[in-house]
Amino acid sequence: MPSHEYSGAVVPASYSNGAHEQMLSPLDRARQALENDNLDKSLMAELLAELEGELFDLRDQLAASAGVASKAEALEGSLSASKDQLLRLTADFDNFRKRTAAERDELSARAKGDVVAGLLPLVDNFELARTQVKPETEGEQKINNSYQGLYKQMVEFMKGLGVDTVDTVGAPFDPEFHEAIMREPNDEVPDGTVLLEFRKGFRMGERLLRPAMVKVSFTENAAPAATADTDSEPNSIDEAP
Repeated sequence: MPSHEYSGAVVPASYSNGAHEQMLSPLDRARQALENDNLDKSLMAELLAELEGELFDLRDQLAASAGVASKAEALEGSLSASKDQLLRLTADFDNFRKRTAAERDELSARAKGDVVAGLLPLVDNFELARTQVKPETEGEQKINNSYQGLYKQMVEFMKGLGVDTVDTVGAPFDPEFHEAIMREPNDEVPDGTVLLEFRKGFRMGERLLRPAMVKVSFTENAAPAATADTDSEPNSIDEAP
């Protein structure tokens, strides 16, 4: 039996050829068989069967790879959709938080305004006492001082809530903030100037709590136009006697 030397050891040729053939792929073995003049049909059939088996294996691998790619693509689409949904939810929550904060601030401002509006008649009483009460004795003066001390505390409380008085005397008449209950001819000031305040008006921020009751000037030339629709105007001006 012929032999081959390999790394100092003697290996039988038949064993070497068999091991070499097992290391070759079915395609290489088929190529060698075609190059051999003595073509063995049974060997070719065997090689073709092996090639067909490898072809099926490759098809299965390709199908599996395609399935993995399809799953990866579907997963990527799902992740993208989840990301978009998360962004929308985040934006919706941020808008909800801002809207809730705005509604809470508006509700708080409305509640404060209602509280202050309920105190305005008491403010009127303090104002009336301040202008009309003239203490004559020491005891009356002490009472008046205590009374005015309470009034000052109330004014500070209202200022702390952001309450301001409406500008009146010297300001132009504004139907949004003034209620004109009298008018008086006056050529020394521009037409429609507030001349006198009968009752204070109050506002808190953008909210008008109560308009100021005032007397407004008019010029003699503007008198006919001003009195044309006196009865139909809600803030009508009655001419002073």
